Order: sequence, then structure tokens, then C-alpha cells
Amino acid sequence: MRRSTIFLPDINVWLALASDRHVHSRKCTAWLNSIEGGSLLFCRATQMGLLRLLTNKSVMGDDVLSSRDAWQTYDAILQDERVAFTVEPVGLEPEWRRFTLHDHPAPKVWTDAYLSAFAEAGGM
Repeated sequence: MRRSTIFLPDINVWLALASDRHVHSRKCTAWLNSIEGGSLLFCRATQMGLLRLLTNKSVMGDDVLSSRDAWQTYDAILQDERVAFTVEPVGLEPEWRRFTLHDHPAPKVWTDAYLSAFAEAGGM
């Protein structure tokens, strides 16, 4: 039996899937449509990130959404049977710390390290 592939997309992928005016919308939609037997998961970090970006005028321009509309967009994405929300797996924090213990400032590593640790701790 073939095992399903689980994806934990970052916020930029979710934004491209949520907004057809995003520069990568077509590519991300084509990628999503090519997935057979897989699933895409939101975690709290990517859920919050998508909602934050959808309501940010500097990101969305004239397509900026109200908080209510952002939630509706998120809910619409969840209607796709391949998409679901998942809770943090047990053991995430030690993995996250392992990915982020640097001796130098690394402000851009936090979310990517979190998603990597999430996947690792969740056995994805």
C-alpha cells in the first residue's frame, strides 16, 4: 500500500494558494492539483501567518481583507479535502531548539526551523 505524502507548507505557499493575484498563485495551484494521495497541513504558526498577511495592506494592497474575510478565506481553503489543521506534536520544542541553537543572531530562521521541527517531531 502506498503511503500518503504529508506537506507542511510555509506561509508563502498558503498565501499564493489563497490569492489568485499572488505572483506564484498559478505555480502553487498547479502543484496542489498535481498532488495525488497527499495532504497539506496548517499548523498554528502557518494559520496565524496566513491570516496576518491577508489582513496586511502592505502585502495585499487593494486586495487586503478584513479579519472576518481572512477567516472566510482560511475556511474556504479548509474545504479542500486535502487540507487540514493539525495540532503541535509532542516533543516539538526540543526539536525546535535543536534547529535554532546558534551562536549568532538569526532572525529569519525561526519559522522555518519551527516547521522543520514540527515535521520531525510529527514523523512527517
